[in-house]
Amino acid sequence: MSYFSPDYFTARSRWRAAASRLGCRLESHEIDAASPINDPLTIDIAIFGNPLAHKAMVISSGLHGVEGLFGSAVQLALLAQHLVADKFPSDVAVVMIHTLNPFGCAWYRRWNEDNIDLNRNFLVGDEVYQGAPSAYPLLDSFLNPQSPPNRLEPFLLKSLGLITKYGMSTLKNTLPVGQYDFPQGLFFGGNSQSQTQIILTAHLRRWLGLSQQVFHLDLHSGLGKWGTYKLFSKLTSDSPRCQLLDEYFDSDKILTIDADAAVYQPIGSFEKWCQVSFPDLTYDFLLAEFGTYSMLRVLKALRAENRAHWWGNPADKSYQEAKQELLEVFVPKSQQWRDLVLEQGIDLCLAGINMLC
Repeated sequence: MSYFSPDYFTARSRWRAAASRLGCRLESHEIDAASPINDPLTIDIAIFGNPLAHKAMVISSGLHGVEGLFGSAVQLALLAQHLVADKFPSDVAVVMIHTLNPFGCAWYRRWNEDNIDLNRNFLVGDEVYQGAPSAYPLLDSFLNPQSPPNRLEPFLLKSLGLITKYGMSTLKNTLPVGQYDFPQGLFFGGNSQSQTQIILTAHLRRWLGLSQQVFHLDLHSGLGKWGTYKLFSKLTSDSPRCQLLDEYFDSDKILTIDADAAVYQPIGSFEKWCQVSFPDLTYDFLLAEFGTYSMLRVLKALRAENRAHWWGNPADKSYQEAKQELLEVFVPKSQQWRDLVLEQGIDLCLAGINMLC
């Protein structure tokens, strides 16, 4: 049986059916956005375990749209194979959040219905929806050309030219960080709270119930070496919480925010928002990123799909090719990749439950 689904609606149906069979408490929250078919686009929640539990394992997927087809597969396998009511710890609940960006998943986009990169939208404190990295305006004409995708374009040569001109470190510290000045551009963080953030603000506390200790695993794909994963944390390596995580997860896989760590720090991350929003809870959060193809291939796919979305014709072959390539770079068809990431993803979920126990 394959736990990977070809599209959002299939994934949602299979996931809800598995959660229902297990006796989970189910909710759906519809977003106001165009759907490719008549069915609504929803963020779905399944809560398994004791409703009075004081510990919660949160497993979220699909914050980056199309990546949700990978996260959904991990969640579906966990529901189908690994959660058994009469053998589950009585003081732990599992909260599954399925496809935080249903529009992106349904339309094979990484961004949401407002072109927002949701992992740049969760601003906290005095942060504002304004600004961009200093190099972004210099790269805008390359990143966001106002024309349909063209397979004859010398993307690699253009990319190498930019790397030579600005340096790889400039590109790494500009592209994924987040920007708020180019609403049709890549990595746009929005001009206000997204529908997803509004739904989470209204309901996440209730989903957590009486929990005082939370471990949150957020599933992603598309960054890193093929078939392997890294765990991104907002902790420093010498913090007590990080040392606890090291006991249950491979410490070599955890990337922290130490000054010497070669990890970009995005603005408006979901992780920081969760931890700031619940200061009264012990809230551990790891973003699990599973690698696929090279950074340049992923960037090329993101750029082409964004061009197709804004400037292409859905009836054109180039439009469909851009969508299929985006799906491939985030959820490869390779059975080897799918077997590897599914096994590792399930192991991470079970490690989190074990830590809470």
